[in-house]
Amino acid sequence: MTERDETTSDHETPSSEGASARGQRGGDPSRWEWWVRSALGLAGLLAILWGIVGMGLGDTSLYVHVFGLPICGALTLPVALWGVMRTVFRPPVFRWRRGVGFVALLAVGILGNVPMFAVPLSTSEWTPDRAYRLPFEGQWYTLAGGPDVERNYHATTAPYRWGYDFTPLEEGKRYEGEGDSLESYYCYQRPVLAPVGGEVVQLEGELEDKPPGEFDSGSVLGNHVVLHVDDGVYLFVAHLAQNSVEVDPGETVERGDQLGTCGNSGRALEPHVHVHLQDRLDFPVAQSLPLPFSHYRVNGEVVERGMPIGEGEGGTPEGEYVEYVGARP
Repeated sequence: MTERDETTSDHETPSSEGASARGQRGGDPSRWEWWVRSALGLAGLLAILWGIVGMGLGDTSLYVHVFGLPICGALTLPVALWGVMRTVFRPPVFRWRRGVGFVALLAVGILGNVPMFAVPLSTSEWTPDRAYRLPFEGQWYTLAGGPDVERNYHATTAPYRWGYDFTPLEEGKRYEGEGDSLESYYCYQRPVLAPVGGEVVQLEGELEDKPPGEFDSGSVLGNHVVLHVDDGVYLFVAHLAQNSVEVDPGETVERGDQLGTCGNSGRALEPHVHVHLQDRLDFPVAQSLPLPFSHYRVNGEVVERGMPIGEGEGGTPEGEYVEYVGARP
């Protein structure tokens, strides 16, 4: 080896050792770390899953929406922990590739777990063969209803997609006084009627009504009645008062028959009536069916068949005031 070669070698050795040390401490900053690649992989997977949901492929899209999206969102937790550990113990902390990874995880976590969009369903063009009446007498206010998520929070969930919440109002309020008791709510213990005839195939009637502002974390529907209306058509009426259900399993009810009274059971913070249609008895793994009501009045105008529209966020714009006007068959 010449003197020049020895000199060059001597100069290169410390540099190589320094690079090796840096690599051991934090890895090559110019390379994509495996946790970042995993984060981007989850983002790609989420895009594919949402694509399947958007295609409205029946049960395939349903299962992807109910199970696939939340699982994908949950997988961000271990990857995020992996990323935090790498960032803390493998300096330098600030690398733009790591920023990309954390942004991807945040997006996947939100879009996979937070209901934000009206879920596309293959049942969107379904129309009922029967006439459905409103499940109450007198004028009630539509808290949630219609096809758009801005006026119907149910629209983000497959079995509830076209569900409704109703309550009566007096002077623009749901309750008398401070609303600190169930009895102060104008809908509490009011009769709840069958919107259509059918066979009672499921019911619950003994769950406790929770005080206003509280809900039963162990039951979504609370006290409820399910009617088998037709093949692939099931009507759910929920949040009934404790011990108020007046029908029995296997009983056939007619449109307008009383099912129970309005309560605050299940996952409800205030008394109201909830009603929706779905394509199977299973809950919540089911597809909602569009539910138009017949022969009702909205703001003085009679609607032969339509979907009452709920209120916007914070009550603005207002929901529709609806009242059944048809004669019982």
